[in-house]
Amino acid sequence: MTAPATATRAPLLSVRGLTKDFRTGGLFSRDRHRALNAVDLDIPHGRIVALVGESGSGKSTLARCLARLEQPNSGQVLLDGEDVLRTQKRGASRAYRSAVQMVFQDPFGSLNPVHRVEHFLRRALLVHGRTAGEDELRELITTVGLTEDMLQSYPHELSGGQRQRVAIARALAVDPRLVLADEPTSMLDVSVRIGILNLMRRLREERGISLLYITHDLASARYVADTTQVLFAGELVEGGDSLALMNRPAHPYTQLLLSAVPDPERTEGYDPVLRAWLRAAVLTPESCPYEDEGTCSRTEPVRHTVGEDDGQPHWVRCHLYTPATPTARRVLTAASPEAENV
Repeated sequence: MTAPATATRAPLLSVRGLTKDFRTGGLFSRDRHRALNAVDLDIPHGRIVALVGESGSGKSTLARCLARLEQPNSGQVLLDGEDVLRTQKRGASRAYRSAVQMVFQDPFGSLNPVHRVEHFLRRALLVHGRTAGEDELRELITTVGLTEDMLQSYPHELSGGQRQRVAIARALAVDPRLVLADEPTSMLDVSVRIGILNLMRRLREERGISLLYITHDLASARYVADTTQVLFAGELVEGGDSLALMNRPAHPYTQLLLSAVPDPERTEGYDPVLRAWLRAAVLTPESCPYEDEGTCSRTEPVRHTVGEDDGQPHWVRCHLYTPATPTARRVLTAASPEAENV
């Protein structure tokens, strides 16, 4: 797919070393579960970035941290190079929330059933100190493919796809620069999903909005996203151009995710037992389930570039691949001499 040129422009949003822990085991427990571990992610201007992974991998937690609904334990969230987690400027939080909006997974649960559609759009504008004229409301509702008369409808009077379009219109009301779409099609009928995906692409092309598209559906990520990042047990393990990554998946976890995508041309078998074992490893990630001699437990894998021979380069973090550069090899060797020949 063709995306707007970004040249060497700095990313719109950069995430560096983002870590998030949750307390488990009750009020007085000191036990913690690490949902995100040192995540680094760039979202360029006017691009759609897909974040894929199974349930429990940390996708929604990352989105909630970026939307400032959760406070990360450490790391940086840089909008135009400024760390929004550390800034003390007056009004900075509201400005950030105007620039970064979120669309939730359940369109019915995110809309108050006692209010009409008009209320949701007016409220979004008023919260951010803007007027809500009739012309602007009509423009918003028609932008997402709905008719003006639906401004007077209640959520229960709309279909699932229409409710999700209302949620998108509410996010667009404050002219965001980045929209975080947390599995926006997972609760919709298959027949209406393509409409939401096409709407996302049109918003990117017409308004230059960046989108972080969170999904477990790699087929839709391939269709709509410019780049795809794979999240496994709270860590990014592979990423790059969507077509390059899915044509030549390098990490075993990515390969297993793609094996679940229906493909009439696939010849290899499907192992449901292996998939069930892997999902248990994702939900309780004490060590890498792919390691055979404990290499991943001793050292952190570094990024390697793969696919250069095929003209489809992207990166992967896995000890199964030889470090791509002498610097990377020295890092591995210094951390663990036994890893020199990995």
